[in-house]
Amino acid sequence: MQEAQVEAVRTLGELLRDDGVAFWSSAEARMTVSSPQGEILFQLVLSSIGTSALAALVRDERREDPSACRKALGEMREIAAAAALQDSPMTDQEGLHTLAAIAAWVQAEAPTDGAACGAVIDLLVDLTAGVDIDALDDAQAMKLFRRIEKSLAV
Repeated sequence: MQEAQVEAVRTLGELLRDDGVAFWSSAEARMTVSSPQGEILFQLVLSSIGTSALAALVRDERREDPSACRKALGEMREIAAAAALQDSPMTDQEGLHTLAAIAAWVQAEAPTDGAACGAVIDLLVDLTAGVDIDALDDAQAMKLFRRIEKSLAV
């Protein structure tokens, strides 16, 4: 078990190193580790808490980046593609959490550089607004994830 825990921390670190932008776009990273029989052994949950000073700096920086919406959509497409892989360690629920958080951030903070980007973000926020993602069963999560994945393909 200790080897599995150490490997999980190492793997999460590698994932964050390779795509740290996605972590900071959401407020949380999750990794679920299961046994070969599919039993969940443990979860790693890494969250960030920014200060008001950081929020002001980030808000100013993002407002200066007119392509922030398109960049966020690109990140979301990559996350959706990775989550959709058959052997992905990311569950549909984890993918939904991440995509919903990024879409909500873009809608609230980033300049939408055109109607097309803003419309996709608005649709994604509408699809996830008020949804208790953790309460979805596997079939419901997959159905919602596929709808979001389809919206991102536009």
